[in-house]
Amino acid sequence: MTLPPDARSAYDAHDPVENPARARKHALVRAVKRLIELTAHIDSNEAEGDVIDRLTSSIDEVSDFMQELPSLHSRGGLGAVRGDDGALLERSGISGRSNPLAAPVQWEPRGDRFVGWATYTPAYEGPQGHVHGGFVAAAFDDLMGAAQTLSGAAGYTGTLTVKMLRPTPLLRRIDYEAGVDHRDGRKIYVWAHATCDGERLAEAEILFIAPHDGSTPR
Repeated sequence: MTLPPDARSAYDAHDPVENPARARKHALVRAVKRLIELTAHIDSNEAEGDVIDRLTSSIDEVSDFMQELPSLHSRGGLGAVRGDDGALLERSGISGRSNPLAAPVQWEPRGDRFVGWATYTPAYEGPQGHVHGGFVAAAFDDLMGAAQTLSGAAGYTGTLTVKMLRPTPLLRRIDYEAGVDHRDGRKIYVWAHATCDGERLAEAEILFIAPHDGSTPR
C-alpha cells in the first residue's frame, strides 16, 4: 500500500455545507439506510416467497438505473476524491453522511478535543439489545482519526485498544469525546471515551503513526 506523503490529506475533518445537491444525496442515503434496516429484519420464514422475489427484481432495476449515473468511482473512489466529497463526514464508512453503509456516528471539533454522538438502530445489533462490539471499536477509530489532527499531523492506526466497560445500548444516544494525549515525533497518542446518560460505556487509546513528510518530524 502506497501512503500519501502527508496523511492529513486522508483525514479531512471539515464538515461540508449541505447545499441543495448534497441534501438530495443525503435524502437518498437515508432512504437506502431504511431499506437496509427493513431488509435485515424480514422474517424469511413468514414472508411470501413471491413478494421477496418481486422486491429483489425491483431493487435490481433501481440499481441498474443508478449504475448509469455519474460516479466518483471513475475518479479513483471515495478515498481519492478531494474537497467536500472527500471529507470524512461525507465518505467515511462510519460517519459518512453520503455513505449508506455508515453507522450513525457524527462528530465535530470543540476546543482542544472532538465530540461525537450516535444512536444505533437494530441494524447494528450484536448481543440482544446492544451494539456489536466491532461497531463500538470502529466508532472510536473514526472519531480518534479526526481528533489526531489537533496535533498538527495525522497518521495511520498502529494500535487501537478498546476497554468495554458496559454493553452499548441500541436506540439511545451515545456521546463520545476524544483528544490528543501527546505527540512523539511521528507517533500520535489519542484517548477517547463513550457515555450514555452520563454512564461511561467504553474507553479507548490509539497510537497513530504519521508517514515521513516535510511537515512531520522524523
